[in-house]
Amino acid sequence: MATLKIGKDQRDAKYGFAFKNLADKNYNETDKEGNETGGFISIYQGLLQFNLDALKAFWDCGLAHLSKRPSMTQIEAALEERIEKDGDTEKLFKEAFQEINASGFFKKDAKTFWKNLELFKSIGSEEEQVENEKAVQILLDAKTELESDMEAESETEIE
Repeated sequence: MATLKIGKDQRDAKYGFAFKNLADKNYNETDKEGNETGGFISIYQGLLQFNLDALKAFWDCGLAHLSKRPSMTQIEAALEERIEKDGDTEKLFKEAFQEINASGFFKKDAKTFWKNLELFKSIGSEEEQVENEKAVQILLDAKTELESDMEAESETEIE
């Protein structure tokens, strides 16, 4: 489960309308054609690129359900503390990505993202398709890394 210690409290990220609404309000992006991609997709893609701003956005939205939401400064401090404790950001990114994929609320959005990405490989000229295929492969490799089991990796490191 994606949890973050903020102050003295352990907080769990929650995936629902509060997450979606805040993501759309604060993290929505516009593509080259002027279409809004949606805040969830922006965060999801950012997690796939191991972008720390996406990790902050994930926690900002994941804690949107709380009546007394922590500030971004508090979230950043909690993330820094966790990164220092873990030694890197890997576990944080994996937890966030795996939780989103497992959540019933965003499961269909995540599936649609990957389906659309497959279509992206066939768009454009032959040269563009080659480049698109490379970009898709980078995201697929990141997905595989983010989906890998953290416990199995910990056991491997101990041996």
